[in-house]
Amino acid sequence: MNIRIEYLEEPPRARVAGDAEVPAAIWNRVLDLVLRVDGGADVVGRLIETDWGSFLQVVPELARAREEYGSIFTYNPEARRRLQQYREEFRAVREVELVHPAMREEEIQPRLAEFGFARILTGEQRRDVVRMVSLRHAANFSVPGAGKTTVALAVHLLIRDPQTKFVVVAPKNAFGAWDEVLEECLDPLDQDADNTPFVRLEGGFDNIRRILAQEPARAIISYDQLARVSEVMIDYLRFHRVHLILDESHRMKAGDQSLRGAALLRLAHLPARRDILTGTPIPRSMDDIAPQLDFLWPGQGLGRRIAQADEPGPMLRGLYVRTTKGELGLAPPIKHWIPVEMSPAQLSLYALMREQILSRLAGIRTDPNIDLPAARRSVIRLLQVASNPILTVRRLTAEAPRDFPYNDPLIERIFSAIVAEPDSPKLIRACELARTILNGDPNSRVVIWSCFTETVERLAELLSDFGATFIHGGVPTGAAADLSTREGRIRAFHDESGTCRVLVANPAACSEGISLHRICHHAIYVDRSYNAGHFLQSVDRIHRLGLPPEIETHVYVLESIAPGVVGSIDYAVRRRLVEKLHIMAQALEDADLRRLALDEEEGDEPLDYDIQLEDIADLIDELSGVAEDPGEEQL
Repeated sequence: MNIRIEYLEEPPRARVAGDAEVPAAIWNRVLDLVLRVDGGADVVGRLIETDWGSFLQVVPELARAREEYGSIFTYNPEARRRLQQYREEFRAVREVELVHPAMREEEIQPRLAEFGFARILTGEQRRDVVRMVSLRHAANFSVPGAGKTTVALAVHLLIRDPQTKFVVVAPKNAFGAWDEVLEECLDPLDQDADNTPFVRLEGGFDNIRRILAQEPARAIISYDQLARVSEVMIDYLRFHRVHLILDESHRMKAGDQSLRGAALLRLAHLPARRDILTGTPIPRSMDDIAPQLDFLWPGQGLGRRIAQADEPGPMLRGLYVRTTKGELGLAPPIKHWIPVEMSPAQLSLYALMREQILSRLAGIRTDPNIDLPAARRSVIRLLQVASNPILTVRRLTAEAPRDFPYNDPLIERIFSAIVAEPDSPKLIRACELARTILNGDPNSRVVIWSCFTETVERLAELLSDFGATFIHGGVPTGAAADLSTREGRIRAFHDESGTCRVLVANPAACSEGISLHRICHHAIYVDRSYNAGHFLQSVDRIHRLGLPPEIETHVYVLESIAPGVVGSIDYAVRRRLVEKLHIMAQALEDADLRRLALDEEEGDEPLDYDIQLEDIADLIDELSGVAEDPGEEQL
């Protein structure tokens, strides 16, 4: 009687085979365990093949079966080796609170100097390096600006051997930050410094395979590119010792429900060391952190247990490091809540859209057949109407009547009135506010945020007399000397000549990987999405380490107001952001996030992918007039 477990190399997967003498009850139990985590596993008779990462999730149950039925399991050598690695990591996770530092803080700087590392680390950075080096794999959830890339490079230098490769997965707009950390941390005049640059893994399957065949010491690849060439990366990780880092790891928060998350979870067991970096690991709900932890510790079931825990903080503690804004000595940003009345035509369209949403989505809490993608589109459309309704009118008149019954004389008049308005009250107010700031101080600069591409471009046009430039998803990366690239536009915004004093941006495209705090201290939000991570990270562009203590950071949030019987989507967004900030504050035990949530709650009464059922249900309450005012909630 024997059940054989084999690790198969190409692609990495598990094969479980039972001989004819294994009782049906035992084999069916094994089969049930595998199918429970991988319903798509290949099953032929008494032969099962599944992804190795999925197989690891059933190992604890198989271990119990082994104790119950005796030594009926045998292994090929590679399966035995990898299961031994799994058991070591299993113990490491459970003993994380007992981990003894691999070195003392005072040793860090001298040791790094041996590698030509010239930057002097802060006390918090040294503390985080010590903790991360002591763990097999680690997470750094420090706030933006705390130096996560610096800490990650230091950890790599301290744990690597000559054969260890360094691969970073990051958003494309963060590539420059990794180039900069090498330039700023490693002394080019020190003969011991390894100044090998990051090679960019771009250009598709064949080109990336060719680049990796040259075995670069350091490489960087985007999340989307990795998802498209995951087989190439798996081959590379199989035959090389690699320290793999996920920068802005919340980008994989959808787990196996997204291509990028599924690709990363599939290869998670292959790197010799894994680290994840993000200042916002929980931008929507506790479910966001589960795939990130499952990447860090594959097969351990940590993600699910922590996501479902009533008190996740104690379970998470010890698995990550976090430097808070309080530790950085940053005074909280000053919040300004600016109510903006809608125009009569805008309010009329908003009321019509409200009625459509209420009739279509009123049963969302109990209807299992709700069309969630359509519901999300409706919410985004209402958010757009509250911000810049001309965009909605253009789309509705171009779409099929089934999506919105606009062939009505009343609706035609509303549409015509909106088209006749030059710009919405929100856009006008944002420009007035920006001009007041810029005219009040000739050295000042302003960043304006909006979720909508056309709004971003229109605001830049309206403020062209201040040299306004814009960045959204359609602006490519490239050389800093090229003003058509995001790097070129960011450089122009920083230029001391002051010819460009306004940057208008989309948080989804520009809330990561850039620093504006040395020259910009005013941020205006024309609208905000339900993604708490986008909001936090966009604020952190101007509020981060290196900000002089005497400088005040101002954040202006524009909110459309509407009669109470109609309800304001901007209030609904704020209320949900408060709740999400509380969830992340509790999980990360971060008092600064709690203060930020309180700031949101204390505001004066007056995208699509990230909208959850709870967000829509709360919006229905707002539109129905039964929701609490966002300014009256308490912790």
